[in-house]
Amino acid sequence: MRKPQRASLLASCLLCFACTRGASASASYAKDAAITETGGAVRITANSPRPLEQMLDALQRKYGWIVNYEDPQYESAVDVVNAADEKFKVPAGGNFTFEFSGAAPDEEKTLQHLVDAYNKSKNPGHFELRRTEDSVFNVVGIAAHKDNGDLVQQKAPFDRPLTLPSQEQTIDETVTHICAELSKRGHSKVVLAISPRKLLSQNRVVVGGNQVAARELLAKSLLVVHGKIYWRLLFDPTSKSYYLDLHLAHAS
Repeated sequence: MRKPQRASLLASCLLCFACTRGASASASYAKDAAITETGGAVRITANSPRPLEQMLDALQRKYGWIVNYEDPQYESAVDVVNAADEKFKVPAGGNFTFEFSGAAPDEEKTLQHLVDAYNKSKNPGHFELRRTEDSVFNVVGIAAHKDNGDLVQQKAPFDRPLTLPSQEQTIDETVTHICAELSKRGHSKVVLAISPRKLLSQNRVVVGGNQVAARELLAKSLLVVHGKIYWRLLFDPTSKSYYLDLHLAHAS
């Protein structure tokens, strides 16, 4: 666990310290990450089964940064705990705090430091930051722990190449098709869960390709509403399925 070093905060610019976990999930998770500013330093504190995702939501509310997030597969006793009601399993996240200089923070550098800091914490999973050609950032889960604590590399579901015929459909139909194809070819089922269905059903797109990464197909499907929607691909340890949530971005 890394401790905050207030004296050297502005000099080093980016510091973190992270979480404690138990055998069962906390009943006092925070709905949103807390943001405070002191002496030019910004501190964001998350407390969630997925603290990195919660941290990205906080950065979006504060700066308008729209960043996509994708879970790895959480399956080991190290990365999974029982929910508070003991009926379900959830990622074994907890407290995670990240600090950085609030003086005109650079999005890419801040996100990279955030991901690096998270990967050094005791929270579940291991992630990398990826930037697309059109400057969209994705935080992608690339590894998870075994029961003995060792990290095992994983192939991200949205890295999987798909072949889809180019046809005009609503965004909703296209995304559902992508999820269905991933479910056929992947280790886990992928389901479109939360989304602004009215917006997706009112816009039509033509998306397809031969052996194109699912992430690229999904991004193309959402291009007509670019800047309005971001995604969260969440792994459910109970059903061992992925749920794709599409959210409208908060106005910055």
